[in-house]
Amino acid sequence: MRRLLIVTLVGLVIGAALINLVEQDPGYVFISLGDVTIETSFWFATVLWLVVWALLSASLAALRTLLRGRQWISDWVVGRKARNAGALTNRGLISFIEGHWARARRQLLRAARYSDAPLVNHLLAAQASYRLGDVDEMRRQLGLAETVEAGVGIALELTQAELQLTAGHNEEALATLVRARANASKHPHVLELLARVHRKLADWPALRDLLPELRRRDLLDSPHLQGLEAELWFALLDTACSSELDANELQNVWQTIPLSWREKDSLRCRYIEALVARGMTAEQEKLLIAMVTKQWNTQLVRVIGSYPPADPKRLMKALHRWLESHGQEVVLLVAAARLAQHMGDWQQARSWFEEANKIEPKADTCMELARLASAQGDRAAADAYLRLAGSRLLDGLSLAPIPDKADSPSS
Repeated sequence: MRRLLIVTLVGLVIGAALINLVEQDPGYVFISLGDVTIETSFWFATVLWLVVWALLSASLAALRTLLRGRQWISDWVVGRKARNAGALTNRGLISFIEGHWARARRQLLRAARYSDAPLVNHLLAAQASYRLGDVDEMRRQLGLAETVEAGVGIALELTQAELQLTAGHNEEALATLVRARANASKHPHVLELLARVHRKLADWPALRDLLPELRRRDLLDSPHLQGLEAELWFALLDTACSSELDANELQNVWQTIPLSWREKDSLRCRYIEALVARGMTAEQEKLLIAMVTKQWNTQLVRVIGSYPPADPKRLMKALHRWLESHGQEVVLLVAAARLAQHMGDWQQARSWFEEANKIEPKADTCMELARLASAQGDRAAADAYLRLAGSRLLDGLSLAPIPDKADSPSS
């Protein structure tokens, strides 16, 4: 209150002083502009200038306010469109996940103009187009994606390759990935997709060449590549075994497989079976003995006796060693019996067959016993073993009725 009173008094004093100054000396202002002349007092001219200055200031302020208002309106409109674009993009994503490709593409493209991330819209629209079989539109959308954001060429090629892979166009995917790898040879995802394509195309030599780089980049643990290495080595070996390579050439292929994988049962068995089919040599038979001695494998033991032995005495010595520790295994007893047959030791062969038959009667063992008994003139034993073989073969079958002896036709 006191401050207001002081300000009022000061204002009255200044006003009185100005009025007194105006009355004593009003001043004189003369303005001449061409034929126009203006004459007025100094104080009136000053007041007029102040009024004009105030009007100009007010006009400028109003103009600034108007421009700010228009900018605010523009920002609001753009923001509203961006919010709508975001909502429309979300609906497009939902449609894409649900598999409504045409609707998803339409929604994503409508939202792309005002989207904060138009690259995503165009990439998803390209994928939707590919699912619809519209390859031209897919390429157009990938081109638009490259225009909205520079430096995404590799990403676009990867997207295209994944789409081709999903559609089963493996050759096209391979061509795309070869081009992508030339542009970015160290891109990890390129290598992963290349491995998947080679796998689908069963191009095992190409996959073998790619394997060191996949291992170096720790890509073999990828969900898409799990089991790849095992599949690769088995496929390479199986292809070699199924070809017309001789035993020596096959052995060279075997040596190219890493030692850790050569100890896998599935690979060892396939290799030995291929050697048997080509005719086992003494050296290869020695390898078979070493394999079984190092790691017991009944599938490899079953191979013994299925072919004429290259070195029967050495093989029989190994079998005797194995019988000491695995003597109750039917597979080993049958293998030993068959080797004894190859060596002409009929009584020992029959003894081992009978021992195996006591542990687990099987049709094939009974048939071998029937053959031996028949060859040795023991018809009763041969007939008994034939009947037993027949009953083994009928095990598990649903038998239909047969006539009684009384109903059989008279001779």
